Amino acid sequence: MSNPSNEKDRFAEQDEAHTDRRGFLKSAAAAGFLGAAGAVAAISESAQAQSNRQPQAPDTLKPPAGMSPRGIPDLRFPMCYKDSIPAAVRVVTDYFAALGQRDLRAVAEALHFPFGTFERTDAIVIRTPDELLAHAPASINMSEQPERFTDRDSYLQPGCYDVLDGIEIFNSNPVAVNLTMNYNRFSCGGHKLLRCQGIYCVTNNDGKWAIQAMSTIFTPANMIHVQYHDSAAAARRLRQDHCLAYMNNDEQAVWGPIRQLGVNLSVGAGGPTWELAPQGDFKALDAIRVKGVKSRLTATSYTQQMLDRVHTDFPKYHALFTPLGLGKWGWDMADAPPGGRILHADLEKVHALQGASRYSTSGEYINDSVELDVVTYKKGRWGIAGLFGYMTTHDRANDVRG
Repeated sequence: MSNPSNEKDRFAEQDEAHTDRRGFLKSAAAAGFLGAAGAVAAISESAQAQSNRQPQAPDTLKPPAGMSPRGIPDLRFPMCYKDSIPAAVRVVTDYFAALGQRDLRAVAEALHFPFGTFERTDAIVIRTPDELLAHAPASINMSEQPERFTDRDSYLQPGCYDVLDGIEIFNSNPVAVNLTMNYNRFSCGGHKLLRCQGIYCVTNNDGKWAIQAMSTIFTPANMIHVQYHDSAAAARRLRQDHCLAYMNNDEQAVWGPIRQLGVNLSVGAGGPTWELAPQGDFKALDAIRVKGVKSRLTATSYTQQMLDRVHTDFPKYHALFTPLGLGKWGWDMADAPPGGRILHADLEKVHALQGASRYSTSGEYINDSVELDVVTYKKGRWGIAGLFGYMTTHDRANDVRG
């Protein structure tokens, strides 16, 4: 989501702390808590500060024909997919080719830095290419003699090779694309060893398309067809409960029991479109910029005390929809796209396509927005730990004239 009612609720009193050699970014100040979309759509504080020191080029996006002055660009408009999707597929293809060739330097060329990844349930931020080369996380580590809990951790053995198993696009806009890529790993004798199921958020930062964040699930071949229904149900329930908090004006429920504790990663996908769009004059486009944006990644370390302190301005959020001409807000339903979709799941992590559909008090459809969620199970708690690329895929404000 781009910047609804409580974007200014920040924990500015806590500074960013780098706590280990892999550069976990444990900043409580980096992220605002955003509304019913459930995504932190802000760039990292350090990158924002760097961006603010440089002159910002004016936005070059022009309103496409048929877009409402109070609308958000959605997937009816070629500007949201025509260039961005081919660019993202090329990036992920280049990444896979580099991985298959065991070329870590070429892998680095397909990534933005700082780069975020979920290694099993741990959120890791790698700040520079040199840091990647020195301490590669397990999912892209080239060690053929892997050893857990060391810098040699990997999923390789001598002579193994990877076979692409498909790429799928989920949502996109002019600056970001969410997609999955799966591949199978075989031994040098042709026996299937592992399956890797991954989600990737590819973004355009200052003119360069690259992977800003990813999460992978590696599964031994004999376990590939095991179903984890309890994990999938937990992921759905978290997103549903987040939306219900807006239905019930329940501040404690917005994030308190929803987010995972510890380091969370988010990738912003275009800025504060939600607050800007109702102002008219195509203000939503002002938030979708490329020049001067150095990073769209936010890493934040949450405690339960922080989550319990979140203030949500429900009246302000609800009022955002009245100027759109579709009736007053009445419902937030965790059904965008209808029913959502569990992409991958194991016993400790879920990749889910989830979001919110909004309706007026009389049931008139308003819009829907979608993100990719990384839901993790740590110390007996399920929580949303990653929110990638929250975007509006369909906005009926674009069907209302005047």
